[in-house]
Amino acid sequence: MAIPAKAVNRRAWLAGALSLSSLPLAGCLNRRSEPPETTATDFSRSFCYYIPKNQEILVRIQIECRCVVFDRSSGQSDEYLLTVRTQTGLRTDPPSDHLDPGYDFWMIFSKRHVLIRRVHTSSYNLNPSRPGVDRFHSSGWRLQPSRASRLNSGKEIREAVQSWRPLVAVSEFAGEDPSRGYRIEYPVKWADGNPDDTFRVETGPVVLLDPDRTEVGRSLEFDDFQWAYLDYRSFDRVRCFLEKPTSILSGATYRPPDRLPRRHPALTGAQVARIRKRLFSGWKPPLPFDQLRRLFQTDHHSAVDHRPVSTTLYALDSPAGGPAAHGAALPQAEEPAS
Repeated sequence: MAIPAKAVNRRAWLAGALSLSSLPLAGCLNRRSEPPETTATDFSRSFCYYIPKNQEILVRIQIECRCVVFDRSSGQSDEYLLTVRTQTGLRTDPPSDHLDPGYDFWMIFSKRHVLIRRVHTSSYNLNPSRPGVDRFHSSGWRLQPSRASRLNSGKEIREAVQSWRPLVAVSEFAGEDPSRGYRIEYPVKWADGNPDDTFRVETGPVVLLDPDRTEVGRSLEFDDFQWAYLDYRSFDRVRCFLEKPTSILSGATYRPPDRLPRRHPALTGAQVARIRKRLFSGWKPPLPFDQLRRLFQTDHHSAVDHRPVSTTLYALDSPAGGPAAHGAALPQAEEPAS
């Protein structure tokens, strides 16, 4: 399917009319079913897409995380695709931070709705939306399967890291009823392959859910999703860094290790307390103090939760000719002394 080239201000159009239809395109844009055991998703070649009504444009967005809500007793499942972050860009001419500061946004595609998350300068302007699927000519996603090898040990993970192979993980979270839950599939962007055959994965962002509250067939709301980064050293436990509104003064007292100087000197705890007291008490603000505090917050991964999980790691097969890289090959780690 060819889309004629045409100058379209897609961000301006997106800001005012963003909603999706999940009607699949023919051929290569059809959604695929669950991958077999010997494949994993190649996220570098997997995309969500939409075609606006009355617009000669095909918009393609790379996928960051795939989430599948399942119910094994019924065999039913729902699928949600998190896209990478993008920016609105400044639409005023000349650009004006005062009139149009722009914002970051992400989208979660589903077969019935699209959830749109917007992050402004402060979380006081929180304004997610959840339009239906009837304003697009068509939309959906294409997941690209790739042959992959399952990694069953720290040694195999280390060898895959040293061989420059892309890694993909599938993490499954079950509720009190083990037949119900959800799983996420995501690219591993940061991994340690250690000489003692232990490993560590730090990656994200991903979306998490409450497996006991999430049901197949119920369209999820924005607040059902938790935005997180993951950190784990085993296949059955994960540390989740969860995003929540966080004071912009958090971290003002942080001092880098080894006494490295900060560009702006760190504040003391007493100084931060005086600033907060001055801002949030002792005067009549133009809005309630609880709302005023939100003006001085921003979304940040500042909470942590340890959760049971069942994770499987895969190494994608390298393309013909192997990876292209500058410089020497990754050095082999020395074996630990006995």
